[in-house]
Amino acid sequence: MANKKVTKPDNVIADTDNELNQLRSIIFGQAQQQLNTQINQLSQELQKGLTKLEQGFNRQLSEMNNSINKRLTELNQRLQDIDKTHEDIESHLQQDLKNLASESEMFSTSTQEDLKHIEQSLNEEASMLTNTFNEQLEKLKAHLDQVSNELTTSKTDRKTLAKLLATMANNLEDDQL
Repeated sequence: MANKKVTKPDNVIADTDNELNQLRSIIFGQAQQQLNTQINQLSQELQKGLTKLEQGFNRQLSEMNNSINKRLTELNQRLQDIDKTHEDIESHLQQDLKNLASESEMFSTSTQEDLKHIEQSLNEEASMLTNTFNEQLEKLKAHLDQVSNELTTSKTDRKTLAKLLATMANNLEDDQL
């Protein structure tokens, strides 16, 4: 019977546990209650501290979110303002470009018309000058023929002919000026 285990009845074990608990309560009861009270107080203080920390963290997080949202809104507004400014500048530049192209086309057309008018005017004046020159040339020829005939008929000397030719040359020179 050496290997047989001795088992105690369950009620004996329960009684011994109960007695041990009573002894602990008598010996350590007040200290345990103080310890339990301190643990409860520390737990409550820790819970209050954690709650305060959580509230402070939540408040700071909320403030940070508000600050970030406010700055994002400001940045978004600035970007929109910059975009609007760039769009306005681009619109003005496009309008200026259209205006310049239109003015350039009008100037080109006007210049071509002016050049045509100038060319026509120059052609008319050249034609008038040619006609005037031809008329004077014909008059000069007629006058030369007349003087030549007079010289032949009146037998004028060469000095008179030279004076006449010099006078005619001066008259031609004055007409050209």
